[in-house]
Amino acid sequence: MTYMPSRRLVGFASKYGDADSRPAGEAFHHAFARYFKANRESLLDITIAAASTQLSLADGPEDVDPLLLRAIADTNPSLGDDRLFSLDGEALQGAVNTAKGKYFEYLVADKLNRGEQVGPLLLEPGQQAVLAETMTQPGWDLRIVDEHGAVVEYLQLKATDSVGYIHSALERYPDIQILATSDVASSGLAFDSGISDQDLRAHVGSGIDALDTSLSESFLDHFHPLLPLAAMALYEGHRLWLGRQSIDSFKLALARRSQRIVVTQTIGAAVYALDGGLLSVPAAIAGGLVFDRTINQASMATAFESHRRKLLALRLLQQERVLGRALS
Repeated sequence: MTYMPSRRLVGFASKYGDADSRPAGEAFHHAFARYFKANRESLLDITIAAASTQLSLADGPEDVDPLLLRAIADTNPSLGDDRLFSLDGEALQGAVNTAKGKYFEYLVADKLNRGEQVGPLLLEPGQQAVLAETMTQPGWDLRIVDEHGAVVEYLQLKATDSVGYIHSALERYPDIQILATSDVASSGLAFDSGISDQDLRAHVGSGIDALDTSLSESFLDHFHPLLPLAAMALYEGHRLWLGRQSIDSFKLALARRSQRIVVTQTIGAAVYALDGGLLSVPAAIAGGLVFDRTINQASMATAFESHRRKLLALRLLQQERVLGRALS
């Protein structure tokens, strides 16, 4: 069976093929350049709107310190990750607040084991900071061991702004030094860790805010149409001021480009809110292009229908005139 190529394909081949003297692909490059020039406005709007989806000052759950998440899990063993992220505001805040002390312990141990100095403490080569295996360990919270596993020193770790709490801890275990937050170090009863209770609370509070984010809040955090809309309005206003377009064209351009930008931004922010991450940018671009094509097709269909009705009216008018002449 012989297949005849369609006239459309033959036309494309003759127009964009490399049968002429131009190098292969050059005709396609020129075709793309013509397309880009004709659709420069649309591509610019969609690209700017899609890129601005990523503009956000808010942190998400992925930005929370892993040590804080670990502290929450250890102090609230009944909460799995799925339940943790589904808690409401008050329950989530309570879960994180109970983890503040444990979070302080993790911060101190992590800093020491990374070779950083915490207050007056700096581990010697071969030494390691090891936290108590249970939260009910009496007397000490952290021990420093040498390369052979022998205990060099025991420490109590206290995240508090209450000097009375430090007094009580020393009365119970007077032989074990206390490393505490800076708020109580001025009392002379404990080593200063360099971490204040206020900073610790602020860090935990930011973790609460990042974890306690609904879908709608995440969407609004990444929905930023004002910047591209303002840039577009300034550009169109500049063209109007230079006399390159009429006031009616200015209004039409604002309406057309605003719709394109808002739709593109909406798609990108929605994908980002659904944990799409960087996929929100190509999704927004694709959505903007589809929207633009849909609008163009709708405009073409409307124009076609308008012209069809005009032609039909003219045809009817012509027939009436012919009949009128025949009757006369």
